[in-house]
Amino acid sequence: MVDLPLWSTRRQAEAALSGELKPFADLLGEAFAAVDSSAARLESLGYPFGLVCAVFVIKARNLGLGCYSLSLDAVAQEAGALFRPLIEHLELLTYLKLDQARVNEALEDRLPSAGEIARRIKSVREYLNTHASHLSLSPESIKHVVDLGAGRLRSTQPYNATVLRGNLRVLLGILVSIAIEATNCLTVGAPPGSIDDGHLNTVESLQQRAFGLIERDE
Repeated sequence: MVDLPLWSTRRQAEAALSGELKPFADLLGEAFAAVDSSAARLESLGYPFGLVCAVFVIKARNLGLGCYSLSLDAVAQEAGALFRPLIEHLELLTYLKLDQARVNEALEDRLPSAGEIARRIKSVREYLNTHASHLSLSPESIKHVVDLGAGRLRSTQPYNATVLRGNLRVLLGILVSIAIEATNCLTVGAPPGSIDDGHLNTVESLQQRAFGLIERDE
């Protein structure tokens, strides 16, 4: 394999995932597995509720993977364009969980706007609106591509352990929340007594360990 400077930042990040950031890497792996398992179980519920929820969960999973990958390349600012719809899919799952009949709004392409579906993570949405999802030249948006000390642009973004750690902390919290809400949708959509307790216990354990790590690391 050709050793390209283009991937030097990612290689440093991958080394950190095997070292100081291994607790995050391990839990992120578990979170993706829990999301995948939840999607498969929702799909088994069939049309319409289970299948529609499964589609949203799979889409969220792919968006989360994209955010993860871009974070390893130290371009998490650009990953904001993916993080915003990731948040929106979390909100969609919550919206459908609260009223299964709302799945018809999704099927008929008449869901409320993303901003109307949920307000509990409004601060994250407003930050992304300003700094990540749209073209902007605010200091917060461009600081990762400007070397202020040297007075020039950075064509590549160097590895920064503190920044990566913070990004992984946020991503872990969102992915675990996706797994939780997917499981909640499974709980309300499945016939009584048909849900595997093992899956519920797995998600509950993941929630406790992941949020415990996040709290200790802040």
